[in-house]
Amino acid sequence: MSYGLWFRNYLKHPLQLGALFPSGAALSKLMVQHIQPRNSGHVLELGAGTGSFTKALVRKGIAPEKLIIIEQSPEFVALLKSNFPACTIVEGDARNVVEILNSLGIEECDEIVSGIPLNAMNAGLRKAICSEAFTILKPGGSFVQVSYLPRCSIPSDTMAYHNTNKIFCGIAVTNLPPAFVWRARKND
Repeated sequence: MSYGLWFRNYLKHPLQLGALFPSGAALSKLMVQHIQPRNSGHVLELGAGTGSFTKALVRKGIAPEKLIIIEQSPEFVALLKSNFPACTIVEGDARNVVEILNSLGIEECDEIVSGIPLNAMNAGLRKAICSEAFTILKPGGSFVQVSYLPRCSIPSDTMAYHNTNKIFCGIAVTNLPPAFVWRARKND
């Protein structure tokens, strides 16, 4: 992993990254603990950064061909393409998830893993990103979100509108900074 690349991007866009350091192994493991590799559908990762969660997904047994990654930073996209050549990696904005996935011929995802720092965004942007994610998420799937504050950053009214249940997954205390993981499961 390139800490230098992470730090340079942090200095340029601190609110887009949300944390001074990339996610650690304990957080990555917590983010993907509920995902079953037997799923035949796609797994979407939003805001992959340097690929900590991507690596955990592949280690969990998700086939790289089933992993779709949307990342906004061109530098991180280049790094991800180099490190995960079998994954579909798109430089794009999470506000356009449905359009991006539809252009790839994908109508729904089994699971979504998000490293986007939602707490650092205004309420409108946070709702737009989460609503797009829930629109593409199949019933029974989960949207997993990291937060560096002890509250779920997925808007409650958006979860209610999309008929989801909020589940607290735990705290990665060894992560710098410590991170909280929340999961919103879309009801069948």
